[in-house]
Amino acid sequence: MEKIYKASELAEMVSGTVKGNPDAEISGVNSLKLATAAEASFLSNIKYRSQMDASKAGVVLVVSDWKFDPKEGQTLILCQNPDKAFTKICNVFAPAPIQYTPGIHPSAVVHPSAQIAEDVYIGPTAVVEEGAVIGKGTVINACVYVGPFVTIGENCLIYPNVSIMRYCRLGNRIIIHAGATIGADGFGYNTTFTGLVKVPQNGIVQIDNDVEIGANSTIDRARFGKTWIKKGVKIDNLVHIAHNVIVGESSALIGQCGIAGSAEIGRGVIVAAQSGVNGHITLGDGSKVAGASAVQRSVSPGAMVFGTPAESEEDFIERHMLPRKVRKLTARLEKLEALLAEKEAKAE
Repeated sequence: MEKIYKASELAEMVSGTVKGNPDAEISGVNSLKLATAAEASFLSNIKYRSQMDASKAGVVLVVSDWKFDPKEGQTLILCQNPDKAFTKICNVFAPAPIQYTPGIHPSAVVHPSAQIAEDVYIGPTAVVEEGAVIGKGTVINACVYVGPFVTIGENCLIYPNVSIMRYCRLGNRIIIHAGATIGADGFGYNTTFTGLVKVPQNGIVQIDNDVEIGANSTIDRARFGKTWIKKGVKIDNLVHIAHNVIVGESSALIGQCGIAGSAEIGRGVIVAAQSGVNGHITLGDGSKVAGASAVQRSVSPGAMVFGTPAESEEDFIERHMLPRKVRKLTARLEKLEALLAEKEAKAE
């Protein structure tokens, strides 16, 4: 059923002030570029005002000190933080979450020794192996593989085609998106005269409470001990975490980044898209790695690094500005040489 709210009702939800028509009716949300007159959007940075001027959005959330009048047919909601406020409004229009009826689908294969708590849902063709333990309220979607002696806590949501390999331990309220693999062997080989010989990977993966793991991401089991993803970590799609890595609480690893073996990521660290982190180094608490960087050495707490090899912001800017400075100095030198040649010619 379509949800319709007046601008005044949306403003009340986000503690905002209406500028324009308080009775404007909104039935959805969208970007400024794609929004229609029946949809709401937002603008958090005035430098993108041209997008708002061209937008057909019926309601736009803007900053509370916005000084421009709304254009014809458009209503503004002035609020302290349009981005966060828009998230609240998005939730209002979001479809109801899918409800899973507890039970085991007839096509699922569950080993007799597995311990399945109450209110668990296990979907079509899922496999739960020997000795596995699944806590109450957890959802195991279609085609999920839960390996021998895996432990999954309460109220977890495991999307289709996820593989959780032997002995891995998962806490509570974990979300794992489609296609992710938890606990594949770490990449370890010894070089011999006859070729590469596999090093046994005997450890596990431990994932603490409130972690979310994106689609097709991979977290390798440890060679010994555990690969450890601590509480509140958020992992984007297509992220690789190698064996014996430790990721500290509330850190964020963004799409296509890779963390090499035995690296230690501190608390509240951000590793941006397509970055690589070398093995056996430490990223200190609160540090940040810019997109497409290659971190080869440990990073101090709170520091931000850029580029390949990754370096401080000051060094990065200086190195990238150097060619421009050289070109300017070369041009000045050529000009001075020309003036000098001209004076010498006159002197003759």
